[in-house]
Amino acid sequence: MRWHRPRWRPEALYRAAGLVLAGLALAGCTAPLPTACVRLQWLGSTTVARDDPVDGSTIGGISGLDYDARRGDYVAISDDRSTHGPARWLRLRIEQVPAQRRAGPNPWQAQVTEVHPLRDAEGRWLRPRHAAPATQPVPDPEAIRLLPDGGLLWTDEGDPGRGFGTSLVKADAMGRQLARWFYTFQDEDGRPGLRPNFGFEGLAVTPDGRQAWLALEAPLRQDGPRASAGRPGAAVRISLVDLADGRLLRQIAYRPDAVPSASWAFAQREVNGISEILLDGPDHLLVLERSYSPGHGFGARLYRMALDGPDTLHLASFAHTPPPTATKQLIADLATLQPGRLDNMEAMAWGPPLPDGRRLLVFASDDNFNPAQANQVLITAYLPQERCAP
Repeated sequence: MRWHRPRWRPEALYRAAGLVLAGLALAGCTAPLPTACVRLQWLGSTTVARDDPVDGSTIGGISGLDYDARRGDYVAISDDRSTHGPARWLRLRIEQVPAQRRAGPNPWQAQVTEVHPLRDAEGRWLRPRHAAPATQPVPDPEAIRLLPDGGLLWTDEGDPGRGFGTSLVKADAMGRQLARWFYTFQDEDGRPGLRPNFGFEGLAVTPDGRQAWLALEAPLRQDGPRASAGRPGAAVRISLVDLADGRLLRQIAYRPDAVPSASWAFAQREVNGISEILLDGPDHLLVLERSYSPGHGFGARLYRMALDGPDTLHLASFAHTPPPTATKQLIADLATLQPGRLDNMEAMAWGPPLPDGRRLLVFASDDNFNPAQANQVLITAYLPQERCAP
């Protein structure tokens, strides 16, 4: 999702720090489950430099991230709508730097190593609004995942103004489109229910690469209002899709929190919704809820949700037929997990396993190509549920 530029400049956002071994005491959550121990631990943070273009493209707008175990690096996607260069995906290294090689006290660094354009089925890069053909939406990439065969899967938030719904794109290893499926989520009267700028933000692929979970950022129009300060709003649809033909298989209703802080003058710009998802075993998703409120800035909370909720795919309107919503457990409030002000967290990826049985969990922010923001990277350690039994 693209954001209005905040008028504040983050202060001391990325102070250099060594490894932090303090845990996070968890707060309460909606539909709580028992919590017995600290599940997420902050290890450090860094930023992705944007001063020097890579392969002629401006670095910024990181909205999706995934770990490539075969190469030991990460793939990322920019939500640039072919404005600062062709719509593109990136490769970057996120690693701990030995003390003798550090330029400063921060042990972590993130560096973009490759930039590749996203291409259509004919191999052409995706055009900006003034040049996009009528048969092609203006690109708005939001999430990216690697497939077992080395191919890419990415989501586009949609171009409703030109008649295109949110979509899922299957591409080869270089980003050339192999298949693309559009979803308009029509209401009972056949009108598109997708709210502009609130399409697919979350993407999680099953280990066999045959299916994927897709999360909208906010409710459909027919499902009810968006979240605001003091009100969670309507439930959001998280759908399971068949990657052979793009067919939706089932769906679960998930209710994000209310916006944490009320804006003093711009309530219509208050937002809290889903910005990314990850599979955590066969029966659960990690859900990243990202919020924004003018005058207060960004927030982000990590939840673990159960996938055993009832199927809502057949429900045309949640407003007319309110469904049961998924059970969710708060794992961490990222705003209190790490020092400094939190930026616009939109990306989340597993990293390699750690020697003690935990796993790296990496978050990244979308700077909106705004000098007052940054491509922030948070590195954390995640403790699996089976090692955190009550």
